[in-house]
Amino acid sequence: GQQPGLFGGPAFVLHKALAAAALAEALADRWGRDVVPIFWCAGDDHDHAEATAAAWWAGERRVEVTLPPRHHGAPQHPMTREPLPLADVRRARERLAHDLPPGPDRDRVLAWIDAHWRDGQTIASAFRDAIAALLAPYGVAVLDPTHPAFKRAQVPLLARAIRDSASLDAVLAALPDAGTGIAAGDGATLVFVEGSAGRDRVMREGQRLRARRGGDAWQEDELLALLASAPERFSANVLLRPVVEAALLPTVAYVAGPGEYRYLAAQASALYAPLDVAPQQPVPRWGGTLVDATAARLLDRVGVTAEAVLADDGSLAHAILRRDLDPSALEALATLRAAIDRASAAADRTGRAIDGVLPRAVAARQRRLHDVTDNLEQLLERHLKKRDDIALAQYRRLQARLRPADAPQERAIGVAGMLGHFGDAWLDAVRLATRAWARDVTASAA
Repeated sequence: GQQPGLFGGPAFVLHKALAAAALAEALADRWGRDVVPIFWCAGDDHDHAEATAAAWWAGERRVEVTLPPRHHGAPQHPMTREPLPLADVRRARERLAHDLPPGPDRDRVLAWIDAHWRDGQTIASAFRDAIAALLAPYGVAVLDPTHPAFKRAQVPLLARAIRDSASLDAVLAALPDAGTGIAAGDGATLVFVEGSAGRDRVMREGQRLRARRGGDAWQEDELLALLASAPERFSANVLLRPVVEAALLPTVAYVAGPGEYRYLAAQASALYAPLDVAPQQPVPRWGGTLVDATAARLLDRVGVTAEAVLADDGSLAHAILRRDLDPSALEALATLRAAIDRASAAADRTGRAIDGVLPRAVAARQRRLHDVTDNLEQLLERHLKKRDDIALAQYRRLQARLRPADAPQERAIGVAGMLGHFGDAWLDAVRLATRAWARDVTASAA
């Protein structure tokens, strides 16, 4: 699953969902029984900034559009209770229409937006219905955990998480640092409640509980009574949510992104046994980068592979720049470095025979001479850059295509942008790749 995102959120939303569909299909073939892929639409999420941003290409530029932020101090309501700012959504839609190349793929994605980001929808319900429409042909069921029936069904588990919050917090606090940024040991429960400040983390102070930001306070029995009478106000935090999923659904596996996988394996895994829930298996999701015709031409011109571009730590761009440096200059610099080392070694031997402190002075001057040589090479490179080297410029365009905004393409470009440019060709390519991935996953598990 995923929290709501404007116009479908980042491309990895569909990557993750189609990976789950492929895994369900592979398991069904292996077991000879139905396995249903389910997309959990996290409408309880209250991250307004993340839910109201979208990005796409305009030609070769990446464009990011965001809806207006919440007013300062406004309650942080979950996205299921945040109405769409329709005028702003329409402006974002018109910018997308302007930036996409004309054609049937653009027309289809705009019709999809018009059908779901419309009057009467919330930020969460627009996303939910739009994703459901995209995933229906692949047999993926979209689950809305904010539905009253689901809210009522999770009451027993949330009640136990509240009652046992001190011991559960201690379990998490005793774990090694997982590097997830999800803290424990500060009295926080695994439960959120909607109060005066919006969706708010419940904190324990002895037998008393309070909302972290809003300050609303209850005795334990009062909060449990509120949970029973108004379950729609309560939701699980990121660590408890997979436990709720496993408790209420017969879940085989959880297809998780990199961050999710870390906290599932390192933290959430410790909660299942204390809460008497059988855990599902976390599976690192498939992820990919689309190499379109533009990127393919640039790869051919520059003479590199997509894998090399994606793994570049800066050294590949440096190597491409150096292609145009006169080889004789590079050889001369290498000869100079070797001569510095030979001369320094001779001076070191002589210096040791004269005075024990001289080798340190020789080494310092050796470093200084190498710095001067490096500076000379960098000077040549800087002036080469000023010539607007064609190969390097092509490489920068290639990076912007495969790693826009210096981030994975599937995070930096949204669903609508990918659909508007590539349509079903993108989804077909993802489907083919995730099926191969799922076969490998199930084979290794067996």
